[in-house]
Amino acid sequence: MKQGESRVPWGLDGRPPSWWRVSLAGMAVGLLAALPHAVGAYARDPTAFGGKLAMALVPYSAWAALAPLILATFQQVGRGTPDGSRRVGMLVAIGGLFVLLHALLLSAMLSVLEAWGAQGRSFGEGLRTVLLERGALGTFEYLLFLAAWIVLNAVRRARERELAEVRWKAQLAESRLQALRAQLDPHFLFNTLNAVVGLVRQSRNPEAVDALVRLGELLRASLEGQGSHEVPLAEELDLVRRYLEIEQLRFGARLEWSLNPEPETLEARVPSLVLQPLVENAIKHGTSRRRSKGHIQVRATRQGALLVLEVQDNGPGLRPGATAGLGIGVANTRARIEQLHGEAFGLTLTEVAEGGVIARVVLPFAVSDGGDSGRREVTARA
Repeated sequence: MKQGESRVPWGLDGRPPSWWRVSLAGMAVGLLAALPHAVGAYARDPTAFGGKLAMALVPYSAWAALAPLILATFQQVGRGTPDGSRRVGMLVAIGGLFVLLHALLLSAMLSVLEAWGAQGRSFGEGLRTVLLERGALGTFEYLLFLAAWIVLNAVRRARERELAEVRWKAQLAESRLQALRAQLDPHFLFNTLNAVVGLVRQSRNPEAVDALVRLGELLRASLEGQGSHEVPLAEELDLVRRYLEIEQLRFGARLEWSLNPEPETLEARVPSLVLQPLVENAIKHGTSRRRSKGHIQVRATRQGALLVLEVQDNGPGLRPGATAGLGIGVANTRARIEQLHGEAFGLTLTEVAEGGVIARVVLPFAVSDGGDSGRREVTARA
């Protein structure tokens, strides 16, 4: 069976129809078609409307009886044929056999209902009359049946292709996010280890030991969030706080930092590890380039339907012609936001007039499903 082709010949619910469902559907259509004939006959002879309706239904009852066989033939004939027009042509040609079979079945029914034998009419004569009177109409009815099957089959295949495309896009997006996260994790770890190495090189062993302990806590918190691409902002800020505490051991009094989220933003969903690369970038291009004290501010505010995250430093700003902020961490953050939420949201870097840079992330505001369970106390330090 080819991709996108199904064995289900009728319907869009994915279940093969049983013979009685097909017959009932055929009878419903036949009833609508028979009513005008019954009404016309009753207008000419206003007696026994039920009998006239029953007689008008006989040709469609014959089609309803043949419907399962016709549907099975539609499904089997030409399967695997790459040329759809050739398959339709084969089914049109086979239609002559079904029109003849319908005439035979209809004649058998009429021979009993109209008592041909009592009238002295042979079955052959009756069959000839049926073919002359209903041959063209029977052909049209078969072609109408075939057209309905083709349309429903086309609709079903279009839905299957649409669902397959949606699944493919979802799998592709998931793969890209996993790749971006896999790239970010070692980058995050190596840069944190560099802070510990800096303490060791300065023979600040007690601080180095403290930093390793904090690094273990930081990695544990990071690994806990690997199962999801989004986490509550409170968890992300807790991760940033742990990272800043390690950097505080490295820079000492040269680094001041503060976390200032609005309370209502703590439960908002954000991409995991969305702030840490920006804080790392602010320290690398801000605090580490200052002789005097550097300050890192992390803010989170809600602006209507948007969540705005800001990381601001008081460093020398962006160098003319330099690519500050375009490293793995920041570039990765941009790509992940676009992958998750589209081009309407993202990350911008803006220089501050009095010195420094603001990294601003704009996301849709959505509350975490965890509710109050996602709320944590976020420590702000001066």
